[in-house]
Amino acid sequence: MSRAAGASARPLDGQAVIERLPDVVAAQIAAGEVIERPAAVLKELIENSLDAGATRISIEVEDAGRERIAVHDDGCGIPTEQLTLAFARHATSKLRTARQLFSLTSYGFRGEALPAIAAAAGTLTFTTRTNDSPAAAQITFRDGREEDVRAAARAPGSSVELLDLFANQPARKAFLAGPRAERAALVRVASDAVLANPSVSIRLQIDGREVLNHQAAEAQSQDITEQRYTDLRYALASVFGPGPAQRAVVFAATDEDGLSLDGFAGATQDARRNRDGIRLFVNGRPVHDRRLSYAVQEAYRDWLPSGRFPLAIVRLHAPPDRVDVNVHPAKTEVKLRDADRAFGLVQRTLRETLAQDRSAAPVRLASSQGQRPDLEYAEELRPFRPIQPGLAGSPRSAIPDTSTAAKPVESTWPGRLPPLRMVGQLHRTFIIAEGPNGLVLIDQHGAHERVVYERLLAASDDHAGAVRQPLLDPPVITLDANEAATWSGANESLARLGFEIDLFGDRAVRLRALPAALPSVADGERLLRGILADLSAIDRPPDRFDPVAASAACHGSVRRGAALDAAAMGSLLRDLERCRNPHSCPHGRPTLVEIAADDLLREFGRT
Repeated sequence: MSRAAGASARPLDGQAVIERLPDVVAAQIAAGEVIERPAAVLKELIENSLDAGATRISIEVEDAGRERIAVHDDGCGIPTEQLTLAFARHATSKLRTARQLFSLTSYGFRGEALPAIAAAAGTLTFTTRTNDSPAAAQITFRDGREEDVRAAARAPGSSVELLDLFANQPARKAFLAGPRAERAALVRVASDAVLANPSVSIRLQIDGREVLNHQAAEAQSQDITEQRYTDLRYALASVFGPGPAQRAVVFAATDEDGLSLDGFAGATQDARRNRDGIRLFVNGRPVHDRRLSYAVQEAYRDWLPSGRFPLAIVRLHAPPDRVDVNVHPAKTEVKLRDADRAFGLVQRTLRETLAQDRSAAPVRLASSQGQRPDLEYAEELRPFRPIQPGLAGSPRSAIPDTSTAAKPVESTWPGRLPPLRMVGQLHRTFIIAEGPNGLVLIDQHGAHERVVYERLLAASDDHAGAVRQPLLDPPVITLDANEAATWSGANESLARLGFEIDLFGDRAVRLRALPAALPSVADGERLLRGILADLSAIDRPPDRFDPVAASAACHGSVRRGAALDAAAMGSLLRDLERCRNPHSCPHGRPTLVEIAADDLLREFGRT
């Protein structure tokens, strides 16, 4: 028997002595398999509420789940005489025989969630009442040990509140991600529950602020299928905002083998910089499946540029005996018997949906091999090109292999920038300059990002406070659930940099002012959403740079593809020279690359 199975072995006089672990220790080991972070606790509690037939679920979280998690529902409740049994390991109302493992229709079936949560929390209080019970019953656990069961007051349903998560597992607590990442994970769990169960009203409150409030739509149609899609569109609006929900296109398909698919394909304009918008569900269960996620991305390949990811809600339905949901302790992964068939159905259905949707405009990307410069702006570059024929062919033919010839300028000029003579612009991406040792290419976006970043930090360090530039027409921005949670944690940092953002409703904000250190920004909403998307993707704040300032600088800087005149390029080089660290952008990418004159001569056979 293994230690994790409930026994320990130690050598004694040359023999191994087997001892059964205490129940509390065994429960804490099991908790480590099921409960690895606050979001895992929330997932188990929400699933219990859904299995209890709840139509309304209210969630309250404090300190990213470390301090408190409370879930209230209006489900069927647990009879008082079974309350203690509900916290026993491997006790469940959803499974009777091993054969039922191959035809599961409920979320929870292992009988591990409640005892594991009780073992992980410093204090757990569970209050429940059935419809036919005159009063509620309440059970309390402290440090994994049951204290008492007593009468309580509550409407029919259940409430569970746990305090001081991982109080008895300090190692687990120490390895949690930062508050921002844990909040994002909590929002992801709640929003997945909304999308998987759009007919259930779910509300999430974090640190006293509501970040998600889905009110199930009232019945508007006698057609069950039509009502189901109406419910899902309401859920989509609750999680991602009304605009993306209105633009999304419904899809559905069924193959001859009993596999079916439905959901919503988001518009290309609602694409994101991360995969957070791809939500996958198998038989109503939120899952993480790399293959199915890749199938979604492949379907959008001709419609989105590289680095952009679609918004897509994909719900796969298969006969229960063809899905194994028992392959992961947290039930976040499933195993499909017909994985290849599912991949093809997802990819084919989404591609056909996008092809039929006239609002989806494909983006055709040329291959980088043998690519010619864009003739549309070639004439604009003519006054700044030192050698005109050099830009007429492939860029690869004009520049030596940078793996050996190119190196960051920092290696030669560690103190400051070398004296540079500005020559021109290459492909609206690089500034060409002549340096003492040869050719210097400056990444215009990275260089401007460094300049703006240091200006933002200098302004935020000013004792008088960062100077703001008020907006004449302050936009009101409706945030999705993840953006709202991220903004709640980053609002103070944004204000320190010079952003002025007011709460304007439950999940809407008004952008009143931008930092004066930022260049002129045409789209304040896009700037703010870009910053929030960057911050939500960071697990732990890095020590080497300020992530809020770095993101603001990135989204507020001149982009690749912007045509710069000689005055703008010269000004950017002068500003970069004044920076404390002109050799890299805030994220560590080099701003300058030098190609030595000797290497250029060697390429032309002049050595």
